[in-house]
Amino acid sequence: MDEVLEMLDKTTKRLQNLLEEKKATINKQATAYAQTLQSPTTTQEQKIKIFIARNLELDRIDRLSSQLSLLYTLQIFAFKVKVMEVSLGNVSEQLTKSGVMQKSSELEDVKKNIDALKILVEAQYEAMKQIHEDQNKTLNYIY
Repeated sequence: MDEVLEMLDKTTKRLQNLLEEKKATINKQATAYAQTLQSPTTTQEQKIKIFIARNLELDRIDRLSSQLSLLYTLQIFAFKVKVMEVSLGNVSEQLTKSGVMQKSSELEDVKKNIDALKILVEAQYEAMKQIHEDQNKTLNYIY
């Protein structure tokens, strides 16, 4: 689970940096686009190309923002699973040490559910990574 949290953190930081770079680039381009659109020598075809380019960039930012939001949610979920796992381990250890109670089947069921949640988090991360790779392959012609 620690590996998943670390990978999510690295991916989130990388995506956050990419998003900030894209935003800065679009802000610079917005000025150039506005000047070009207001120029009396700009043809209708150039205006359409600028409009399409601007919308593509805005769509990229929107997609990156959505991915970043999903990564944050996944990080929160993974962290909560980790906390639950540690807490349950501590409770189980205390119960075993105290001798008051034997491990119950309920604790084992909860452990199994936590293991299933860990698998779910890891699978979700891999799926998001695959989607990102596929999107990069699909959009390479634009760059």
